[in-house]
Amino acid sequence: MKTNIEKEYKLLVTKEQFEQLVSLYEPIFFHKQVNTYYDTTDHRIADLHGAMRIREIDGHFIFTLKLWKKQQLYEYECEVKNNSIEALQNEQIVMLLKEHGIYGEMTVLTSLTTYRGEVISNDAILCFDHSLYNGIEDFEIEYEYRREHDGRRAFQTILAPLHIQYEKNCISKIQRALQSLSQ
Repeated sequence: MKTNIEKEYKLLVTKEQFEQLVSLYEPIFFHKQVNTYYDTTDHRIADLHGAMRIREIDGHFIFTLKLWKKQQLYEYECEVKNNSIEALQNEQIVMLLKEHGIYGEMTVLTSLTTYRGEVISNDAILCFDHSLYNGIEDFEIEYEYRREHDGRRAFQTILAPLHIQYEKNCISKIQRALQSLSQ
């Protein structure tokens, strides 16, 4: 099981802003990824302000559990055989969930398809995400740390040509997808 502390800046933008930013970095190859989000039937993971998903990319399936600890977002990841509730019975996953007091029957919450383009530097991965879920589409720019540096300033420099001001992170993909279910 791989463990990572997630540190990123992210911002929702318009389709036009998204396309303009992408044009500054072309050529960018976009790949499809499908996220299916899970929780216990009593929403234990949501109660912990966490998220759990299985992401499918090019026939590979990656389990991810995100949980807040000591004001940092921890990401736990491992590859699984498929995208199903049964895949969550993987021994490593069961042990991880027990460690965090997550027990009970699992259920699918929602799914989301993202077309992601990436620009990789020594400092960070700049992600261009076009997401579709429950009849909605959105456009998000993410700046994911690879190492410690002044990422906020770097992200603001990336946004500057379009006169976009970063203030705070937008809500997560899972939160947006879940909110769209009640609209």
